[in-house]
Amino acid sequence: MFVSNLPGSLQGAWGNAPFLQVNSPKIGILGQNTPAQDVLGRMSENLMDVRQQTSLQDRVELKFSGVLDTEYSALSEVPTETLKCFAGLLDAYARFNSMTEHALTEYRDQLTAFDQTIQEYQDMLDGKTALPEDMTTEQVQAMLDLVKETRAQFLQDGGKEVNRRLAFSNSYADDRLFNHVASAVLGESFENAGKGADFWRIDPNAEDIYGEIDRALGAVDSLTQTCRQGLGAIATELKRRGYDDSDFMHYYSQWYQSEKPQLLCSDMNALVERTLADLREKSLAISEGIDD
Repeated sequence: MFVSNLPGSLQGAWGNAPFLQVNSPKIGILGQNTPAQDVLGRMSENLMDVRQQTSLQDRVELKFSGVLDTEYSALSEVPTETLKCFAGLLDAYARFNSMTEHALTEYRDQLTAFDQTIQEYQDMLDGKTALPEDMTTEQVQAMLDLVKETRAQFLQDGGKEVNRRLAFSNSYADDRLFNHVASAVLGESFENAGKGADFWRIDPNAEDIYGEIDRALGAVDSLTQTCRQGLGAIATELKRRGYDDSDFMHYYSQWYQSEKPQLLCSDMNALVERTLADLREKSLAISEGIDD
């Protein structure tokens, strides 16, 4: 999450309160109790390159190629080592999917901040609240126009990034291996498998953009919850067989000990930083009475 402070006089009615204030960082969807040595655990706040994600999925399917041809009627029939692999797979997909949740949440929070700021400037122009002492009506109008323009651009650019992430979640949901594992562990395939690309995307031009975001977050959460339910069922079964968490929770990271995908900074975070930096620069020009 990012905060941008208005330069000098433009803080006005907010005093020292931050401009475009968004919520503080939240604990990830999987919580914070992840193994310190888990390579995948260190991916949770980064977005992977498309080729790296595809390559990882191909390697996983190759590892499980024999498993895909085996049907299990009960979790108790699944061999222990296979269950450990299933746990690693579900954990990985849940972590990757949490990146989509992060992008959607960041997108929503920034749009909310823009809308709140727009409303505050509009209230000043409508006489509902006082103008900042060191700002003219013309400057407030210029700031209102600037924030509206910036929001419109972020709406489109952020929507593209969100849809890029949602495309990954779509691929996870329709993945043959993932649904095979879900069937073996939970008795049925993922409920939103096969819904199609339109289900896993948002329309930035929709009349109710927040409704679009909430719908997508619901779909993303359903995928994560399926992974978590599967992990819970596997943990219960492995504990019944005499294993504790330490016997299998690190299995996946050990499996890919030498396979460390290139990690990139979140594209959504980078977009927010660029957007707010540009806004700060242009708002400073307005506060100084500079006409671009």
